[in-house]
Amino acid sequence: MSARTARPRPSRSRLAGALLAVALVAAGCGGAEDPAPEGAATSSAVSDAGGASNGGGASDDGGASDRGGRSAAPLPVEPYPVTPAPDGFTPPDACSGEGAYFVEVGGTATPALPERAGESLTIALSGIQGADAQLTATLGDSDPRPIQDITLGESVTIDLWTLSVTSVCDATQQVEFDLID
Repeated sequence: MSARTARPRPSRSRLAGALLAVALVAAGCGGAEDPAPEGAATSSAVSDAGGASNGGGASDDGGASDRGGRSAAPLPVEPYPVTPAPDGFTPPDACSGEGAYFVEVGGTATPALPERAGESLTIALSGIQGADAQLTATLGDSDPRPIQDITLGESVTIDLWTLSVTSVCDATQQVEFDLID
């Protein structure tokens, strides 16, 4: 026998465990993400595939990410701006009942607005505070986007539609408007 002792060979399960650990670290699953440096602003990152990065290697649209950004709360959506009533405008009675379209709190506009360029627009009313209506607009299948508080005589342009408010009635929780072509 030789004075040298043979080195023990690692078992197959130890070898498989080590390979799994290396694969997990390489895939980014080995630990928590590094926290953002103090005072650093966070923003949503965009992957090479065009989707927002979730920091885990895949974009929200299922494509591959470059893992170059950090996830953060989504940026707030800017409301559609409202055009004030013209100078010298004398508003009618708040509950005049005028307007080709109407929407009640919790509902969507009736009748449905006409499609334009193959897109639809849905107007919903979330509430009325005094003389101001809180409306949202949904273009096609997109997420609803708020409209600045709007009242009698004011208008808002949303893509190919311009709406003019003709009645904001707190008593009936209803807003009426016309579609301006």
